[in-house]
Amino acid sequence: MSRNWSYSSLSILLLFICLIAVNVVAYYLPMRADMTAEKLYTISEGSRSILSGLKDPLRIKYYFSASSEELPPYIKNYAERVREVLEEYENLSSGRITLETFDPKPDTEEEEWAERYGINAVTLPQGSRLYFGAVVLMLDQEMTLPFFDPRRERFLEYDLTQAIYKVSQTERPKIGILSTLNLSGGRSMIPGQRPAEKWVFLGEMEKTMEVVNLPLDTEEIADDIGLLLVMHPKEFSDSLVYAIDQFVLRGGKTIVMVDPNGRADLASPMNQMGRQPQIASNLPKLFEKWGVDYDVSKVSGDPTFGTPVNTGSGVMRFPMWMSFNAQALDQTHPVTSQLENVLFVEAGALSKAKDSKHEYTPLLSLSDKSGILDAFMLRFVQPNQISRDLKPDNQSKSLIARVSGKFETAFPGGRPPAEKKEGEEQPEPQQPLNHEHLNAAQEATSVMVFSDIDFISDDFSVQKMNFLGQRIIQPANDNLNLMLNAVEHLSGNEALMSIRSRGQFARPFTRLQAMQVEAQMKFQDEESRLQETLKQVQNQLDTLLESAGKKGETEVILPPEMQAEIKRFRGEERQTRKKLREVRKVLRQDIESLGTRLTVINMLAVPLIVGIIGFFFYRSRLQARNTRAVS
Repeated sequence: MSRNWSYSSLSILLLFICLIAVNVVAYYLPMRADMTAEKLYTISEGSRSILSGLKDPLRIKYYFSASSEELPPYIKNYAERVREVLEEYENLSSGRITLETFDPKPDTEEEEWAERYGINAVTLPQGSRLYFGAVVLMLDQEMTLPFFDPRRERFLEYDLTQAIYKVSQTERPKIGILSTLNLSGGRSMIPGQRPAEKWVFLGEMEKTMEVVNLPLDTEEIADDIGLLLVMHPKEFSDSLVYAIDQFVLRGGKTIVMVDPNGRADLASPMNQMGRQPQIASNLPKLFEKWGVDYDVSKVSGDPTFGTPVNTGSGVMRFPMWMSFNAQALDQTHPVTSQLENVLFVEAGALSKAKDSKHEYTPLLSLSDKSGILDAFMLRFVQPNQISRDLKPDNQSKSLIARVSGKFETAFPGGRPPAEKKEGEEQPEPQQPLNHEHLNAAQEATSVMVFSDIDFISDDFSVQKMNFLGQRIIQPANDNLNLMLNAVEHLSGNEALMSIRSRGQFARPFTRLQAMQVEAQMKFQDEESRLQETLKQVQNQLDTLLESAGKKGETEVILPPEMQAEIKRFRGEERQTRKKLREVRKVLRQDIESLGTRLTVINMLAVPLIVGIIGFFFYRSRLQARNTRAVS
């Protein structure tokens, strides 16, 4: 017995030593295993492609206050992660990238250079200063990453590769924007109001592209515009629509974004001053020739993708604000294939025109439970009522579509005549154009159409916050990714797109979400019946009071038969409310039960597997010992 105990003690000691040795060796060996489903910790092919295309030497200067004794543990861990990624970039670059690491201590040359590069110090709660950023340099180009925010860990690779791509490009794609919105921000037209901020998506484009805001009196789109972005085309003149028409027919790449209820437009200075009540946008002449059906007076909704909103009377899934997961997006198209969470807000409905011969490819489609409502209802009707009024119409609808073909012009008579401006007696003479009029495209071309503009506004695409004194902007969903993917896809740079659209660290319980949608729909059905009952009771009371000629009086003696009828309706109301409570109770219990089962499985699965393995190991050892004893 003593001998067996000694063997057991020795085995435990050896196991403990092996465990320590494995951890020590693993720490120093340059080996890692990425076990995430979408390889979130592995350098992507897009980054590898950009690194392999570097032609000149590049330096990355990494500044981190490693010697500070007051660093929070999560900052230390993330700094180690950043350093490992930078070292991997250096290894993958075939000698083109040189990594330099600095610890900018107070009153040193390293601290002076960090501040000169724009790497701002963050003051920690204890009073010490933290530098945690990098600068990428190539020839006379440089780009600074002022602070590595741990909450942007998902975008670490994209931020680094984007900086490398920017400093290595001698020519950037040129993007032309036509918009009635104030995308660039600036001083407000209303006295005392804070200046408007530049839209985040515009700032992101400007990091790697040359962005030009085209005036709304443009009569011809220049050939050097690599991509035309038409955003919220509200009441465009015929001359401007003609310029877009001819640009597309010449093969120009174009994205058009319309909206039947542009919330972003409500914040514009013109609307706030009461001069521009129209917030819907459309390009009817071009859509007709492109084979796109779009009703500017209708908004689409889908309870399958309803987004939880607080209505004041509780949280409900609002079907006009639609949150789409990966299953709803086209997984075969590079623009949408890697996105997981997209939010569209009160979007229009796109579909292929019945007589169209052009190729129509939906990239984001609604389910068979979707429907449409008049856009004006969103301004005057409560969300609960809107949800009840939305009914499935069994019509196919998409919110994003790619249309391809040899388009015909929307202006068969040629260039439209000049239009008189306000205050002019006669229009100004038209300047000659650089291109001949085209009645049709010589070769097949394509345009991409979005039926929402609000999804890319800051309110619905990003979160702005302060972190240790630094202003941090991070995506709230994949809306930014979607828009930048479309721009980069059509402008010819898909490497960055493939990096940005990688998987998410957060993994939602899709089964729970589906059950919540089911609960919402059942709740609405019961609530609709309840509302109908209440209306019937009120109508009966109104009819009675009017017939008695005493409506508005506080006391009315009702006939016994009417009292019985009212009693019956109120009893039915109580029963309906009771059924409603039961439905909500049962569905809530189902959701809680599923959550409990998932928690138990997550807690017990690994110990159970280890226990089973240990049992069979013990059993085999026991059988081997018995065999030796018999022999």
